[in-house]
Amino acid sequence: MESTERAQKQSTEKLAAQRTAPTSMIKKRKPLRQAVSRSDIYVTRERRRFNSQLHRARKLLVDRHYPSITIHGLGAAIQQAISLANAVKATLDDSLVTMDVSTDTVNLYDDVVPLLDCEEPSGQCSNDPVTQVRQNSAIHIKMSLTDTLSSKINARRQK
Repeated sequence: MESTERAQKQSTEKLAAQRTAPTSMIKKRKPLRQAVSRSDIYVTRERRRFNSQLHRARKLLVDRHYPSITIHGLGAAIQQAISLANAVKATLDDSLVTMDVSTDTVNLYDDVVPLLDCEEPSGQCSNDPVTQVRQNSAIHIKMSLTDTLSSKINARRQK
């Protein structure tokens, strides 16, 4: 019984030492993107960009006659992407906009950079950065206008 208590105490002491003196730093890389087209809108968690993204989405669909746009959200920005898609649909008329939603799991890469020099007597530790992989959720919302809305917009322009 004493050996398990001693082992637990040693493990908590090691954890405390790791918290106070980190030996490495994690640098998060930017996520890899697919080929970007003008009809792609990448949403971030920044709420202040919401109105400009909404304006851009409407402009692409209505003014520039793009057949479809795709709204992308990653991780914590998934909620923002859903809100943006719903706002676009509400401003254009719910029945005239179609949405195709797909979810995905994306691999993200981080570099773990050691902070301390090698202090082992054997000299076998490496100060080279190590790459680690983590996974995050993503959403892709493809929005397009139905034929009736497209014909209404074209009819207004011809008048």
